[in-house]
Amino acid sequence: MSRSVPIIDITAFRDGSDPQRVVAEVDAACRELGFLVISGHGVSPDVLDRGVEAMRDFFAQEGDAKSVHTKAGYSGGYSEFANMSLGQSLGTDAPADLREGFSAKRRDLLNPASPVWGDEPSTRELRLALTDYYFAMNAVADTLMEIFALALGRERDYFEQFTYRHDSNLGIFHYPPMREAPLPGQLRGGAHTDFGGVTVLHASPSVEGLEVWNGDGWEPVPVVEGTFVINLGDLMKRWTNDVWNSTLHRVANPVDGAWDSDRLSIAFFHQPNKDAVIQSLDESAPAKYPTITSGEHFIAKIEAMRVPA
Repeated sequence: MSRSVPIIDITAFRDGSDPQRVVAEVDAACRELGFLVISGHGVSPDVLDRGVEAMRDFFAQEGDAKSVHTKAGYSGGYSEFANMSLGQSLGTDAPADLREGFSAKRRDLLNPASPVWGDEPSTRELRLALTDYYFAMNAVADTLMEIFALALGRERDYFEQFTYRHDSNLGIFHYPPMREAPLPGQLRGGAHTDFGGVTVLHASPSVEGLEVWNGDGWEPVPVVEGTFVINLGDLMKRWTNDVWNSTLHRVANPVDGAWDSDRLSIAFFHQPNKDAVIQSLDESAPAKYPTITSGEHFIAKIEAMRVPA
């Protein structure tokens, strides 16, 4: 049976007027599909607009200007077009994704000398805009983790022990216009599941092209202005012993006649502490997955994605 992505207003959890209703709705969404759209998150539109503008300005630069935002052997910064394959993270022989990207962790945002910033004076506005965006998304993720804890029968602050010193990743991505036909099976973003605990995706302009597997086919994720798309990652699926879902999703190619359109995406990938031990919280059934740390799982997935030069 197909399942649809629900839209949930979390205001009543944030202001305390009806937290139980929000917890129940989120729990149902996590059990069904592992994807939901949230409104009532409390993030200032100015923070969102500045983040999107900084992303547009960064990707509008020539290739040489972007390539200085990286350093050999350093995780983060600029990633060139078609050098990673999300599909390969699932062990499939998938072609490279038709996108370029830039990523920064907390350590980068708090350090103007990080290699990801290149010539720092010229990228100060990028760093400041993404820093404000990062910590706004961190607050949203903290609220979601509180909802998750209550939905799983734990204390509201249960997950803080696993996330209080996380170094989560903020990724911005550009999917350029398609100048030629893709390879067989090649997409803007291959089918995959996310690696961490939860992902917070800005719904505009990020969502167009995003599709989720609903059990019967690929379903477009709803585009609702001022909302965030939320999806569970693999570690939440492991924590709940498959009670909740980390669902396949992808970024589809534009339809014929729309190949000249590009796409932007800005996503906060909330990852537990590197050494956080992830094991089943389900006391009603044997664990389906071996114990693993957050860092071990993340590194294995990233290494699997790399496309040989």
